[in-house]
Amino acid sequence: MPDFRNSIMNLYKKFSPYAQWLVVLLAMLLPFLIIRSFPKFFHGSDVDDFWRWSQGWAAGWQSVYINCERCNYPFLGTLLSGGVMSWIDIENFLHLASRFRYYLALVDALNILVIWFILMKMRVRNTPLWAGLIGLLPSSWLGSSVWGQIDGIGQLLILAFFILLIWFNSKERSEKQYYLFLMLAGVLLSFMLLTKQLIYFSLFALGLVLLASIVLYSRTIGKAGLSVLVAAISIVLPVLVLDLNLNLKEPYFSHLQYVLATGSKHGDTISSVGFNVWVFFVKDLLGSSHAAIPIQVGSMTLFSIVPYSLGIILFLLVNAVLFYCFAKHIWQQRSQKLRAFTTDTILLFFLYLALVNLSFNLTLTGTHERYLYHFYPFVLIACLGLKDRSPYFNRVMLAVLLIGALIYGAFLYAYLTLLVRTYSVFVLRALGAFHLFLFGYLIYSMRMHFKSHAFDESVTS
Repeated sequence: MPDFRNSIMNLYKKFSPYAQWLVVLLAMLLPFLIIRSFPKFFHGSDVDDFWRWSQGWAAGWQSVYINCERCNYPFLGTLLSGGVMSWIDIENFLHLASRFRYYLALVDALNILVIWFILMKMRVRNTPLWAGLIGLLPSSWLGSSVWGQIDGIGQLLILAFFILLIWFNSKERSEKQYYLFLMLAGVLLSFMLLTKQLIYFSLFALGLVLLASIVLYSRTIGKAGLSVLVAAISIVLPVLVLDLNLNLKEPYFSHLQYVLATGSKHGDTISSVGFNVWVFFVKDLLGSSHAAIPIQVGSMTLFSIVPYSLGIILFLLVNAVLFYCFAKHIWQQRSQKLRAFTTDTILLFFLYLALVNLSFNLTLTGTHERYLYHFYPFVLIACLGLKDRSPYFNRVMLAVLLIGALIYGAFLYAYLTLLVRTYSVFVLRALGAFHLFLFGYLIYSMRMHFKSHAFDESVTS
């Protein structure tokens, strides 16, 4: 019997790596298979918008914001949606939508490989298996390639930023390499700025990560000032070069100003099929977020709240607390004379990015059904990496996160197939309650992790 058990274990060890890479392959192929098998399964309105943008792009990219009244993405996002669609140049709309989504599925596949690389660098066990499972989660592909949206490209830029961060912190760097890191990080942040508005919350978090890098590496105020200047120029320069080559309507001086001023006004409603905290206070989810809501006990009104302004205040307060917690941790590293982030800290940056994305979904009005796209992959990377480093990021949390990703993916599927009413108050409240619990659970685990002074002084390799 022991010999038989040993034979089984040896067989498992021999074939386990192949099985894990099979999961990765399946995750990479799944969006292609779904798009091929169900060519009509996508969000018609979004893809139709990109098709209209492609006509404006074909008329001349320099005047795209004049020729296309509905173009409301920054330039890079417009290029990677309407521009790409104009190059595909297929008249049949259904065939055009399929080809366009195949291109987005390639990006989803690349994201899986990058996640595998990052997990490997974070020394996570069974890396191919976990990268494949993250890729297989419906929350990873339903809101991107299958839907017909370009958020996978934004995700690739975020992952590229973390690869750059890991490279820089893998060993002691020279002065030239430090400034190269700042310039490349700045350009990546600029590309994010030029891609799509949803990524702006991640951009805020990553900007603070870059600032933390400057604080950790710079030992004088002069060097810190020069570092900020180099990073700022790297962020602003690509935007400036584009604006100088674009034709814009009066009185706009930047296409970003035009996009932000004329883009969608989701925040003016309580919810755009998003599950924020405000869905608990009203029944009309399409109602104005600027209208005061009375808080009553019985027939007596205690006070009134305005969801739009209070949501912004809550978001700022929550993120001020998050920033303080992480800044304190960074300062601890600086006080220990470290000039590179530890593996533990880089994983916490993934957690920080995920919490920023979850916090705006819960606190701001007008949130959309797909706005959690940049939450689950990054929080799962953080939990997988911290699982063997901290008792507060354990298998229970991992199970809860996987369940949450499955529930969220099911919600996106139900939305696309109209299995639930678009503005089902019950569904949005249930999802809101779950993610409020999840946010509290993550904050508690983060605080306990910091309180335990768990501090891994190793750096990535």
